[in-house]
Amino acid sequence: MVRTAILMMMIFLGISGGTAYMQWRDYEKSNQVNDHAPLVHSIDIRHEEGSLEITQTVDGLKNQSYEIVVPKEAQQFRYRFGDKENMQNGLNAGASSIEGKEHERLIMQYMIPLPISKTIWLEHWSVMFVTKQTQKFHVQFVDYATKDGMWIAGAPLEAKIKKQAFTLYSWSQANLLSFPLYFYPSELPRQVDGDIEVYGKRPMGNGKLQKWADVPSLTIVQSPQNDQHISPVLVVIPESGSLSAVREQYMRAYYASYFAPNALMNEWLADLLTALTFQKPATTSRAKAVLQQFQQNLTEEERQEFLSTILQHKGEKLTPALLDKALTKAHLGKTTYFADLLTAKKNLDLVFTNEGNLYVNDKVLKEGKAVLRGGELLLPFKEVMEKLGYHVTQSGDAVFIEKGSNRWRFFVNSPVYMKENDQFGMPSIIIHDLNGTLYMSADMIQHWFSIEVWTSSQNIYVHGS
Repeated sequence: MVRTAILMMMIFLGISGGTAYMQWRDYEKSNQVNDHAPLVHSIDIRHEEGSLEITQTVDGLKNQSYEIVVPKEAQQFRYRFGDKENMQNGLNAGASSIEGKEHERLIMQYMIPLPISKTIWLEHWSVMFVTKQTQKFHVQFVDYATKDGMWIAGAPLEAKIKKQAFTLYSWSQANLLSFPLYFYPSELPRQVDGDIEVYGKRPMGNGKLQKWADVPSLTIVQSPQNDQHISPVLVVIPESGSLSAVREQYMRAYYASYFAPNALMNEWLADLLTALTFQKPATTSRAKAVLQQFQQNLTEEERQEFLSTILQHKGEKLTPALLDKALTKAHLGKTTYFADLLTAKKNLDLVFTNEGNLYVNDKVLKEGKAVLRGGELLLPFKEVMEKLGYHVTQSGDAVFIEKGSNRWRFFVNSPVYMKENDQFGMPSIIIHDLNGTLYMSADMIQHWFSIEVWTSSQNIYVHGS
């Protein structure tokens, strides 16, 4: 018994000392170049029956405050800075911010309850720091609760020691906000191919495995329980399944974690970026609507330009303004499509505003702007016509125009028009209703009315009487 106790102490001291050394080495090395000092997370996990007890120590804090995301399952959350003895309660689950002083150490303690199931998937179990500062993780996990089975992480396994009373795991990872954990109820054979680990009985492919995206490592699990879970660094597929079959799902997960957490946008935007990458249909309703507008109004080259521009913002929080800026870069004109889309909370038409002035009889029209859509210049119909003395009214889809004894009747988004009581058709749409505003092309307005339209640089001129 004494020899066993001494052996256990030596194992703990060895692994803990190694983890502490690696953490201190990362912190000291980074301080030599202070501008690039990383956040170094040293995480100790203790698995007792039904829960994980976690102590997360973070060194390298160089900002006055940090945005953090506390796991939604976290309970009994406490924290302290530096050498303070007392732990503070607070910080509910979800996004929050934490105030600290430069270079101080932050220690957090919390508990994660575990589900009662044969296998366990923990996507976000640690406190995430939303920052562009490089992050490194050293995780030590001691499992006292399970005699059979194994824990697998979305990080390279550095050590595993199995004893009668416990199993100890050690993982390290970098350049991520967090990584998942997966528990399987029996031991699975492990294969290592460079920075790729495979757990399972079946060989993966005939050649050398390759990562699908720019991630620090990749762990693949072939689950005899037919589980399927996808993350950028840990992929669980059914034992009989194919890795290639989940490639699109993988890229959605990769793109969702590519940017800073933003629950309002990351899911459907990841779906949109995946559809653009593979030139395949989107799956979420919002991404389907946006992709349809892209396909109708952007060339393939412009769509790829948008994708390339967005991917330059790795680690940033995506905003409607940033997305609109990328769209404006890809296509002639300026747009507020994404800002309007999230405000309206309904599907909208993608339009680009002409950046120059619109002059009507030599006066700048302040009430509306010309737009560019599908390579066509469209003028704000009601605003222009009323400045020229026409009377425009709308009833349902019908648009009525009057001036003197002249009458016209058109129908929105339709090539149909009425002359007296007879119906006729044009080869293309006469008047457009885009997001609640009526537009008519420069060519069409000159065809129907005694009006001239010409352009000079970015400005547009309309003359009529």
